[in-house]
Amino acid sequence: MTEKKVTMKVFGMTCDDCVRTVSDGLKKEGADVLSISLNDGIAIVKIDDAKISAENLVKSPVFGGESHYRAQLRKVE
Repeated sequence: MTEKKVTMKVFGMTCDDCVRTVSDGLKKEGADVLSISLNDGIAIVKIDDAKISAENLVKSPVFGGESHYRAQLRKVE
């Protein structure tokens, strides 16, 4: 297991329900959500790099297709 801490900018969140939706979507992909800030639009998660890469996490269904949320990688540690 290669654990990584991923910081991403999340666009499109306007309320607490948005934060919950993004959090649930990230958890479905296997991320351990550490924090999501509605005011800053920043999500910080831990991932097992053997299961999902940070690059694929920002392409997950919660950020793609018909979703109005988008994510951009900021830092991977």
